[in-house]
Amino acid sequence: MKKKIKAVISLLLAALLLALPTAGAFADAPAGADETGPTRYTNISDYNCSCYVSGITLHASAYLAANSSMSLQITIELQKLTDGAYSTIKTWTDSKTGLSLSMDESKTINVFSTYRIKATFNAGGETATAYDYA
Repeated sequence: MKKKIKAVISLLLAALLLALPTAGAFADAPAGADETGPTRYTNISDYNCSCYVSGITLHASAYLAANSSMSLQITIELQKLTDGAYSTIKTWTDSKTGLSLSMDESKTINVFSTYRIKATFNAGGETATAYDYA
């Protein structure tokens, strides 16, 4: 009886170990990543965006840093989920020449809806995009 239990446990463990490497194959790749790793930029040294809801207000922020002083631009799109697709309901854009640029924006929302922000970063002609979900 103990041999059967050990055999079953061994088979289950073997099946689990075989399944683990393939589990990640079905996951979405992170933004900016490909089979060789994250995208490397010449001009962009860092970028990120985030959002959160407080009461009935969605707060969005974005940050872009460059490797040297150049033309920088950030566009934040507030997107609402409607009928299974996100559509832009508000857009903010800021730009300047320098090493970094940050934005903080807010908008009153319907707390019963689903939102995300899409931030597009441009530094000297290079473009990156990031998302965050409220």
